[in-house]
Amino acid sequence: MSQVDPQEFKNGMRRLAAAVNIISACSDGQPAGLLATAVCSVCAEPPTLLVCLNRSARSYAAISDSGRFCVNLLAQEQSEMARRFLELEGADRFSACRWTTLKTGAPAIDGALVNFDCEITETVQAGTHTVFLGRVVAVRTTEAGEPLLYFDGDYAGLAAEHEAAR
Repeated sequence: MSQVDPQEFKNGMRRLAAAVNIISACSDGQPAGLLATAVCSVCAEPPTLLVCLNRSARSYAAISDSGRFCVNLLAQEQSEMARRFLELEGADRFSACRWTTLKTGAPAIDGALVNFDCEITETVQAGTHTVFLGRVVAVRTTEAGEPLLYFDGDYAGLAAEHEAAR
C-alpha cells in the first residue's frame, strides 16, 4: 500500500476544526505550556483524556518530566493569548494570562472554558509525537463563553447559527 504524502495529510488536517487548548505544567517552579488541538476524552470511569504532543516542542520535556499536566480549553475571546503562546517562549508565555493551580500544581488558566487537571498514567510513542493518557483529578468549568477553534490555519468561533439556537 502506498503512503500518503505528509504535506497532503497536513493540508487535510487543516480542514478538521478543533478546539484550541493550552497544555500546561510546572517545571522547576516555572510554568511551561504549549498550544494543542490533539486532545480527546478516553473514558468517564475513571475520568481520562489524552493529549498528543510533538517531542520536539520546547515545553515537551517539562510536561513529560513533571508527570502531570492541565488541559486549558480556551474561550473564543482568548485568541490573543493563543497567539502569544506561539510567539513567546517558556514562562514568558504565561505573562499573557492569569492562572492558579488546582490539585497537581500545573497552571490552570483563568477564564478558560474548562481546566482538566491530570496525572499522567501512560504514554505511547507514535511517530514524532507522544500520546499522554491523563487521569483527571480535578475539573474547573466556566459557564459562559464559546470555545476558540482552529480551522484552516486560523482561529475561529462557532457559527452564528449555533449562537441563534442557544
